[in-house]
Amino acid sequence: MRALLPLLLLSTAAAQVPATVTGIPTVTDGDTLQIRGVKVRLYGIDAPESSQTCTRAGKTYGCGREAAFALADLVRNKTVTCTRKDVDRYGRLVGVCSVGGTEVNRWLVQQGWALPYLQYGGGIYNGAAGQAKSAGKGLYAGTFQNPWDYRKNPASPPTAGTVRTSTVPPVPAITGVTYSNCAVVLAAGKAPLLRGQPGYAPKLDRDGDGVACE
Repeated sequence: MRALLPLLLLSTAAAQVPATVTGIPTVTDGDTLQIRGVKVRLYGIDAPESSQTCTRAGKTYGCGREAAFALADLVRNKTVTCTRKDVDRYGRLVGVCSVGGTEVNRWLVQQGWALPYLQYGGGIYNGAAGQAKSAGKGLYAGTFQNPWDYRKNPASPPTAGTVRTSTVPPVPAITGVTYSNCAVVLAAGKAPLLRGQPGYAPKLDRDGDGVACE
């Protein structure tokens, strides 16, 4: 029964995620939006993390921030519609989004600000990536590390999230309850964890917004 608990939790989360969501979004990072309280992870693509840096013309720059800003410029004050393809382990809608007749996922790859995430259906964007590479757009204007490799590297600094106009000072995790990762939090039925709640830890809060395992 214990082994089935994570699957049951994921099934429950999936049932609560809408098939489509429409509205004016806010941008979390280069491949994540939020629309009317629904977090949307763009299907089939992977953008650099918000703390990630790359090189261009021999200089280091914040490619994660530039990817997020490119997405923000595309959708700013516009109505976006996202259609669900899946639900990830954090309970987010994984979908294909469009704005004004433009598919957001494909556009980010065409502009070189995201890569096809082959492990999760991204092969459909290989052609768009080839165009961006040939034109030297976005990440292809210099050198970069694949976002999935960056996340695996323990030497990579923790992602800080897209730059915000105000920040909330960090609150230390309450002692007595600890979780090794978000899968354990989900299995315990405690996700999401808010900053200050028992078990919250910065390592579980990927984008530093005070909500862990969202």
